[in-house]
Amino acid sequence: MVSPYPQYPQSAPYGPGPLAPPPPPDAIRRATGLIFAGAALSIVYGVVDGLTAHSSVFYTYSTTQSGTTVHQASFLVGGIVSGIIECLLWLWMAWKIKSGRRWARVLSSVFFGFMCLTLLGAVVNASSHGDAVFSLLVVLAEWGVGLAALIKLYRPESSQFFAAARQAKLATAFSRSYPAAANPGGPVAGYPPPPQYGQPAQYGQPAQYGQSSEDSGPPRPSE
Repeated sequence: MVSPYPQYPQSAPYGPGPLAPPPPPDAIRRATGLIFAGAALSIVYGVVDGLTAHSSVFYTYSTTQSGTTVHQASFLVGGIVSGIIECLLWLWMAWKIKSGRRWARVLSSVFFGFMCLTLLGAVVNASSHGDAVFSLLVVLAEWGVGLAALIKLYRPESSQFFAAARQAKLATAFSRSYPAAANPGGPVAGYPPPPQYGQPAQYGQPAQYGQSSEDSGPPRPSE
């Protein structure tokens, strides 16, 4: 039975050469698109959370209008900064995942665990303050996008892509460290090329196998 998933080229066990990185399959491309959507939602969540959830808590304990304005502005700036940091983390994960780094998938799973805690905190906050319901909806959408991306990252074709990308990286590093192994029998940088079979030896050097002995040195004087 033919496998529905793309097969990536495998390097030879001896003398591996540099391999081109494999193209990402559809699951990786869709996961990357979902991660970009999560990065945009993280900015939206930071702004909404700074405008609604924190300011509603402050209104409960504040009575001065000036103090409310300063507090709301500070939390809005803090929400925007946290949203930008979270957006950069999303983009970093997208970059590394598309490059075939398997550890990026594991780290994305860890980040999704923190997102579950954020969703739980948003539910508790929305149950106490009605103004935080919109913030809950945004973080719920971000959580759904992260879950969909994580499912794509753990599909079989994604696992094959990460394995092929790792093999290509190791083969390229091996060929740079040992250039003779990547091109057996070829010239190596820093060393003169070996004499070819059937070529005459240079003056002052012993004759090689397959060379005539009469050409291996100067002519002898006749007696």
